Parts: sequence; structure tokens; C-alpha cells
Amino acid sequence: MIVLHSFFADNSFFVWGESSFGPNGPDLQPMTRAAIPRIPWDAGSAAVNDALKRAGIRHSRKNLAESTVVAYVDLPSQRGCPLPSSPLLGEFPEIDGELTTERFSVEALRISHEEMTALFRIIREGRERLPVPGLLWGNDLKYVLKGLEYASMMVIRGTYLPGMESSGESYFSVWRPLHLAKYQDEYSAFVNALPPVLMSFSLSCERPANEGPQAIADSMLESFLEDMVRKAQAAPGRRGRQVDQTNPHDIWLRSLAWPRSALHRWKDEMSQVSSQIAEWTDSVRVVTNQPWRLFLRLEEPLSGEREGTWTLSWHLQSAMDPTLSVAAEKVWSPGPAERKWFRASGANPRRYLLQMLGQISSSVPAIARSLNGPSPISCTMMFEELLVFLHDNVPAILDHGIQIQFPSSWGSPSDRPKLAVKGSVRESSVFSSGSGMDLGDLMDVDWSVAVGDDVLTEGELSMLRKLKAPLANIRGKWILIYRDELERVMEGIKKLPRKISRREALISSFRESRGDLPLSAITGSDWLDSVRSVLTGVEQIEQTAQPEGFRGELRPYQIKGLSWLSWLAETGLGGCLADDMGLGKTVQALALMKTRILKGEKDPVLLICPTSVIENWRREAEHFVPDLSVRIHHGTGRQRGEKFSESVKGTDLVITSYSLLHRDNDTFNRTEWSGVILDEAQNIKNPETRQSKAARSIRAKWHFALTGTPVENHVGDMWSIMEFLMPGLLPNKTRFVRDFMRPIQAGETGALQKIKKITGPFILRRSKTDKSIISDLPEKIETEVFCSLNREQASLYGAVLDDLEERLKGSSGIRRKGAVLAAITSLKQVCDHPALYLKDRSQIAGRSGKLARLTEIAEEMLSVGDRALIFTQYAEMGAMLKNYLQETFGREALFLHGGVERGKRDEMVRKFQDSKDAPPFFVLSLKAGGTGLNLTGANHVVMFDRWWNPAVEQQAVDRAYRIGQKERVLVHYFCCKGTLEEKIELLIKSKKEIADSVVSAGENWLTEMSDSELRQLFRLSRDAVEDIS
Repeated sequence: MIVLHSFFADNSFFVWGESSFGPNGPDLQPMTRAAIPRIPWDAGSAAVNDALKRAGIRHSRKNLAESTVVAYVDLPSQRGCPLPSSPLLGEFPEIDGELTTERFSVEALRISHEEMTALFRIIREGRERLPVPGLLWGNDLKYVLKGLEYASMMVIRGTYLPGMESSGESYFSVWRPLHLAKYQDEYSAFVNALPPVLMSFSLSCERPANEGPQAIADSMLESFLEDMVRKAQAAPGRRGRQVDQTNPHDIWLRSLAWPRSALHRWKDEMSQVSSQIAEWTDSVRVVTNQPWRLFLRLEEPLSGEREGTWTLSWHLQSAMDPTLSVAAEKVWSPGPAERKWFRASGANPRRYLLQMLGQISSSVPAIARSLNGPSPISCTMMFEELLVFLHDNVPAILDHGIQIQFPSSWGSPSDRPKLAVKGSVRESSVFSSGSGMDLGDLMDVDWSVAVGDDVLTEGELSMLRKLKAPLANIRGKWILIYRDELERVMEGIKKLPRKISRREALISSFRESRGDLPLSAITGSDWLDSVRSVLTGVEQIEQTAQPEGFRGELRPYQIKGLSWLSWLAETGLGGCLADDMGLGKTVQALALMKTRILKGEKDPVLLICPTSVIENWRREAEHFVPDLSVRIHHGTGRQRGEKFSESVKGTDLVITSYSLLHRDNDTFNRTEWSGVILDEAQNIKNPETRQSKAARSIRAKWHFALTGTPVENHVGDMWSIMEFLMPGLLPNKTRFVRDFMRPIQAGETGALQKIKKITGPFILRRSKTDKSIISDLPEKIETEVFCSLNREQASLYGAVLDDLEERLKGSSGIRRKGAVLAAITSLKQVCDHPALYLKDRSQIAGRSGKLARLTEIAEEMLSVGDRALIFTQYAEMGAMLKNYLQETFGREALFLHGGVERGKRDEMVRKFQDSKDAPPFFVLSLKAGGTGLNLTGANHVVMFDRWWNPAVEQQAVDRAYRIGQKERVLVHYFCCKGTLEEKIELLIKSKKEIADSVVSAGENWLTEMSDSELRQLFRLSRDAVEDIS
């Protein structure tokens, strides 16, 4: 494992790493005092370079040595030995001595902005799993990449300024961050979060001057921002005109788009304008860094007639709290509340007010006139002057960052009532609740132009076309309407269709645009009104009864989930059931299938899930809906093309995997499906992957997605899932990024609320802590998790059986008993992991069905903040699980086994139970951790392998399920299907006398079986092996 770190020095970014030192600890040689010692576990630039390659980060460096530097850093240490940054690096020996800060050296690699951006993308898309197993991100690297994200937001917001700086006799054009007062808390939080270690780095052995965190943070932001803005300015088509060599301002402006370099050629010209540029940028900062901002309020004549006097007053608005504002008269004559605010701000509101008004007065005569008098609070305009103000001055004033509040009927420039199209549909048949409707039915639609909710008449449209200024009085209200808006809507409405489907009408009613045209509403349909009322929660869905023939009893919240799914399927819509793990998404989906069959649906349902849960789906279907006809589409013998289409006729459910979704897409598209269900739908979160595109191409009457990951927390993943469920509900990917992703990343809550309003009706999520369902849940939920063997495991399993066959020949007594017990142990080890059986310390990932399923459960668990105990009877397996979980998720996993001394064991328990940032995983050997521990910090228990002694397993489960547990406990019993694990489990369940002997004798009862009985018990079933060819 490598922990990757970063720092910023000499206007460049660098990365370095710490490499893991294993269970025996690092090699701590005595450190020389003659020179600054190197960190003993420093990974070195070659290992860091290889790690970046593994992460898929491209670079142009040809000579590693040229990009390698020795850097120096202050680190906490004891007795001259630095402390590792993460417990995941390995067991560190206890060192006596006082904690001090000492200087050490590391080998670092210079890294480009492009590589930093690539790193940022990898980390941002990583979610719970580490994008590169074994490559962990240090807090300092995360902070530097947070700086990249913050700089990106500044570019999106436009909060940056051009400037000039000098070094010796050289001048440089620069782009610098502009920290607006409204974002001051955000900026302060970023600066204050800077890890102290970043302030101590230098490329020389001397400690750098203590500049403080703000200087370091600003330097990083400026470097990132410079790179982004210059590259954007240097885009194709922006660098055609020659520089006017006689105009120093033109030289400076043009150089802002060039790669940063000294303007040697024009140093005399730059010296002339440098002070002017500095004065200008300082004046802008003085204005923008204020704790308030100016806004103007335009008030209509009291008479409402155009001939009256219009008033433009000015006000100060808090940059931090837009709801707090003060009129100009209170600036000149403040009361106690205003005085307190002004004193707390530490700034001069009168100076700011006059300065801002002075900037715009040269272009607005009315404001200039008002400034001739003392204590100006407003100005007045007649109608003709107002028209000039609206047409010529408003855009420039807004560019100054000054907001304008128009009369309430106008709205602000951003939320004022705008021209939009409004659709009025006419249904061919009368709608009655409960009647079946086809979403493909076409409806006539009349399009009209509206302002807000008001549809404009032909006379009003004709009047608007003749306007020479963007102000119109419509039905007694003054409204701002710009000519380009009017022309765009009038041209666009001609191209709109005269018939639309019910699906189009419904989707459009949730959106604010149709194509490039703003959309006001779709009205006129009783069906549409009824469907929208249910989706938005205005009307309740009629509850669906538990279907006849369904085994078991659905809990009240599951009945609600079934009713929601049934209503969507009946209507022909899609939806995402995003309940927490353990709330029964599988059961609700199976109940839905049974309900649809009872309602007459004949075509099969296609279920797509991870390979590791195919068997669980089959068994759950067999248990809860035994008369459901199920077909597994998997393995080399699966049918394709027409043969497949013929073979699934009369089948109720076809189960396949994501790995076959793309490969067999043509086969799936030949079949008529009632519905398509994606289990663990986060598998299609990336819309560009082949399996995502294949999922979206499958046609069916309804589409559902199941996921335990809260999709609303990852807006970037939502587009692909919603495009599968409800194609067209969200705008195309490009517009989605522009209208939602980027604004949300820039911290705009409005965009987040919009997307939740659009998608919310199609997502149902309940958590285990919801008060509405908590009383429905049992205290403990136990599930069997069936896993497949892969081909390597199956081969080893067969080899163990062949060896046992040879050993049984002619053996008897103790020798025979020993051979049988040894084979049982070997087979159980093969089921766990090949490396456990082979004991060859080989690769762990990708070689075990149980490990694959544990990974999926852990990922879903981490996404909602759950924690787990993981039991195994093999200490070697426990060590493998600890290392694997840490390298896969980058989170600490504790491991308790029989060799852990009492003091360390108590420390592990305390850390898991009581520490602020407690590890999410606690791996325990069944003997060492099965009794005597209180581990109620976990709400999941995973029995990775089976002890076949219910009492022993129950004691292990009770480590979490005991007094003090505040949450429901989910217990996952892992079992490899078609192996001795499953067959022995079935024997124990079916025969009480065997169960009793297990409790008293462990596995010894198996040795009493005959050779033929053992062969039957140990034989590998055909369905035991995962086949994904």
C-alpha cells in the first residue's frame, strides 16, 4: 500500500508517498545527526510514478530523474523517528519518548496541473471503494485537490481578476482569485482546513518563512486558477489578432491568454501600466470584499401610469444573509441596530455606497444628479429616461455586481416572469380514475405564449412586437420582456408538434423547458392532473393487497412500497426503490411480479443483477413465490437469438448479470418484456459504459431500479439511472452538466432543489431509522447469502476430492477420520479463498465468490455509514480480509485473533466502540472474538465461513445484538452454493438428531459417514461454479 501525499513549493505541485511496512513494522535504523534523515518508509519517486501509472494518469515526463526532487518537511516524531500518517501502513512499534517536531527528507515527484486534475477526477468518482486498490490518498493531497475544486468553482462563478506582478525588472500578467464577501465563510473554512504539514515543505533544508495558512492556500488557488483561465482563453479561435505593439494595455490583455512567462519584450511598456492595473484591481477588491453589497430598487409610479415619476432607491444588503438589508436613509442616519451592524463589520458603509454609485453615475444621469445633494438616498426618472435605463444601463450595472430589484410583478432579472410556451392538451376520450391508459396515446396540443401563468392574446403579442424598449404594461402590470426572448419563443413555437404522447406530456410537465424553449406548464388533461397528483404526493396511492400465493407476510412499509411499484407499473412509468439494505427490496420486487401476473401480464420480467447475487435472487423467488417460473441466463450454455426468445415464452422471470448485458444485448432486444429491473443499479452510474448504454436500450412496459445507495447524494450518477427509468425526464447529458452539475458543484442550492423536484416523484427511499417504519422492523434480520465458486476454486475443490478418494482407499479408524477432517478443512478453505488453501501469499482480489459478495455488502454499508463485524474461523483468512478491506476501501479494519494480547485487545474494542472516527470493519476469529466482547458499534454481522454449531454462531452474533444496541442488526450468513457448505447446512436443518450431534461433537459426526455418503455430500453441484463466458 502507498499513501500518496502532495505539497506546493516554488510555484509547482509535487507528490510523494509512504509505503506500507507490514506486520513486523518498519526498519528503524539509528538516524544520523549529520544530515536531515530520510523517512524510513518513503516510497520514492519511482514507486510514486508507478502508482500514478496504475491509476491511469498519463504524463509526458521522459526522464524520471529530471522530475525528481528532494524535499524537506517537519513531521511529528518520537526519539528522532517520524510517525506514520495512517495506521493502514502497518503495525508501528511503541516508542517511548516525548512527541516533538523534527525535519525529514522525502523523494518527491513534480506533477503537472493535468495530472492533478486527473487525480481529482479519480478521487471524486471513487465513492466508497478506492479507485486504485492499495493506493490511499493522504489528507494533504485531498486538501490540495480541494483547492483545485475550489478554484474550479471560482472560475464557474467568475470570481477572479486579471492583474500584473513584477519580479526584479520583469513583469508578468496574472489571474488572481477574487474573494467576494458572500463566500467569505466558505473561503475561511478552506484556509483554516489547511493541514499544518503543508506550511513546512521546502526544496531546501532550511525551514521556510512562516507565511501562515492563508498565503499557502492563496498560492495554490492562484496556480490552479491561472492554469484554468489561461487554457480557456487560449481556446481555438481566440488568438487570431496581432498584438498592438503601441498599446501597453492591449499587450497586457493579450498576454493573459498566453502561457505564463515574463514580458521581457515589453518591460518598458508594462512599467507604465503596472501601477494603473494595481490601482484598478485594488479598487475592485475594496468593493467586492465588503460585508455588504449595493442593490437598487425600482418603484412604479403610484398612479400606475407611464407618465408618472419612477423612483430608483438604493440599499445595502448583507453579503452573508441576503434577507438582511438597510435602506440608504439608514446608512446616513443609522439607528441602534444599524450602528451595531456597521461597527461589527469593521467597514465604512457610507464610503462604499458613494463609491459604488460613483462607478455607475457616469452612464446614468439620474444617479449623477442625485449625487449633487447631501446624503443621497434615491433618484427619479420619467418614463422615457426609464426606457433608456432599462435598455442601455441595466446590463452594465449587473456586470458591476450590483443587483436590481424590480417591482414585484416584474421579478428580479433571474426570477422575473419570463416568456415561455404553454401547452394545452385535448384528450380523445374521457378519463376516469382506474381506467387503463397507454402512455403512447397521442393527444392534440395547442401551444401558446405565456408570461408566468398568463397566456397572451394575439393583440398583446402584436403590441409586444412593436415595442422599442423592454418594458410593457400587460393587464395592469409592468413586465420586463426583451426582444430576443420574444423572437426566440415566437420562432420556436412554430416548430413544436401539434400532437404529443401522454408520456411526453407527463415528462414535460415536470421540466422547465421543451428543447431550447422555456416551458410554463402543460394543462388541460384530467389524466395528467391525476397522475401528477399521485406522483407529487397530493393524492395517496390506493394500497395493493399482498398478492395471493405470496409466502410470508409483507410488513406495512413493504406494502406501501409494493403499492408504489404497482401503481407505476400500471401507469407505465419507471421508478427507483432506494430503501436501506435489509428493508426487503428483493421481497417487494418479487411481490410486484406476482401482482402483475395476477393482473394478467404474460410477458416475462428481465432482472439484471451482479453475478454474485444471481443465486440469492433465484432462492428468494423460490422461497417467496414458489410458483414463479424462473430462468437463469448465464454461463457458456446459455441460449441466444431466436432460441432464447422461444425458450423464455411462458417464463415469468429471467435473471442475468451486468457482465452479459452488453454481450447479449441483441438477444434481450428480440424479446417482449413486461418490465426490466436493475438490482444494484449504481452499476450503470457511468452513462458512457457499454453496459449502461445496453441497459437504456432494452424496451419494456416499465423499468425499475433497486439500490441501497442514496442516489440523491450523487447527482452525477443520477442522470444515467433516470435516463433508464424515465428517458427524457432530465435534459441531455451536456445540458444536465451545464444546468445542474456545475451549479451544484459551485454550491448553488437552487439547482439541487430543482433536480430533486424533478426526480423526487420517481424515487422511494426509506431508511432503517425512519420513524414511520422503525416499529415494523424486527430487532435482528438474518439472511443467507449464497455465493458461487469461480473456476480456480472449483478446480482446487475437485483436486481436494480426488486426494480424499485416494486417502480413503483401504483406510480405517483414526487414519480415515483424520483424512475426512483434513478434507473438510481444505474444502472450507477453498470455499473461502484459494490463497487460504494454497498458503502461497498470492493475490487476494478477484479470486473468491465470497470476497466479491463481501465487497458489495461493504460498499453499500459504507454509503450509509453502517459498520460491521466479520467473523471467520481461520486466523489466516482474517489477516487477508483485514488487508483486503483496507486496500479496497482505504478505511482501517481491526483484526482480533487468538494471538492478540489482552491490553491490545481492550484497545481495539475501545477504538471500535468509543473513538470519534471509529473503523467501519472489525474482523474477528470466531474463537477469539466469539464471546465476552461488547461490540454494539456494529449493526452488521457477517459470518464469512460457517462453524456448523448454532450456539457458537449465535454467541458471535450477540457481540453486536445485545443490550446497548440502538439499531437493527443485519446478520449475513455466507454459504457457497452446491458445495459441502450448503449440503451440510441443509442436513442440519432437516434432521434434528444431526443438529444435536453438531452441538456436542462439532464436525466429528461427518467422519462416521460411509464413503458413498461422503462422496454425495462433498460432490460439487453443477450450479456451484460461476460461469460468465
